[in-house]
Amino acid sequence: MTMRWKLLGVLLLSLLVLSSFSLVSANKTQDPWEEWAKEHTLRVLVVEELTYKNGELVKQVEYTGNELNAKFGVRKLSRIEKTKVDRKTLEKLYPLKAQALIAGKVIRKVYYKTTVITTSDDPFPWWEYYPYLPRWTWKVWYDEFSIPHYEKADPVNLVWEGGTKSEVKIVLDNAGWYDWAVASDQHIYDPPQYGGGGWEEGDDMATRWLGLQGRYHIRLWVIYNGKIIGSAHHDTSAPHEVDTFEGGEDEVASYYGSPWFVNEDWIYLDNKISGKNDGYATVIWK
Repeated sequence: MTMRWKLLGVLLLSLLVLSSFSLVSANKTQDPWEEWAKEHTLRVLVVEELTYKNGELVKQVEYTGNELNAKFGVRKLSRIEKTKVDRKTLEKLYPLKAQALIAGKVIRKVYYKTTVITTSDDPFPWWEYYPYLPRWTWKVWYDEFSIPHYEKADPVNLVWEGGTKSEVKIVLDNAGWYDWAVASDQHIYDPPQYGGGGWEEGDDMATRWLGLQGRYHIRLWVIYNGKIIGSAHHDTSAPHEVDTFEGGEDEVASYYGSPWFVNEDWIYLDNKISGKNDGYATVIWK
């Protein structure tokens, strides 16, 4: 009888050890991005205000909320986007709101959203984890003390190896893309300890500089190891909304023939957006 209880005790101890091992293994294999993003996810109240004066369209957006204050000790985050447009263009951009804007009225929109935000000194350390590539672009916001914060924006979905950014851009330039576009600024973090420039703004190219009837648009960066990364998408007709990142990725990749080689959806970056991006990046190399 004593022997049977001993055997049962050994069996239970073995099961406990195995369970603990499985738990540790699961934690070790969990994507570090998912864990980091969870710690930086906040629910905020969004207030958007659109105005038009002296030929300038101004969009001001403000984030507030208890979670924002608890996480960063700030009362609000805000950003302002300004674009010079004439009245005819304004009417095409906002056919239902143009007359009110021209009359000096403020178009206001209020809603809640859940998003990922970090500070300038706390970027996700992508260079420490396979595949050693940035996963997302980031929009810059400023608190009431003019200190920058960064919000997760668009997925990285293209990588070039073995060429320079100039060589990458020449292909798009020859396909008729503009080397400048009206667009909001977005950034990636490139680690200075390895020769990167910290928070770096993207280099925009697009099939139309304004894209009233829609366009393809890409932002490009060179990271510290010499690779070029891009975040490409397709915009709807103005006012712009991204309708697909996958379509932008495929469109850009289609221009690269010899001496370039294209590996579609080659690297998984865990940046899937349902219905818009599959989470994989295409790699183009030579």
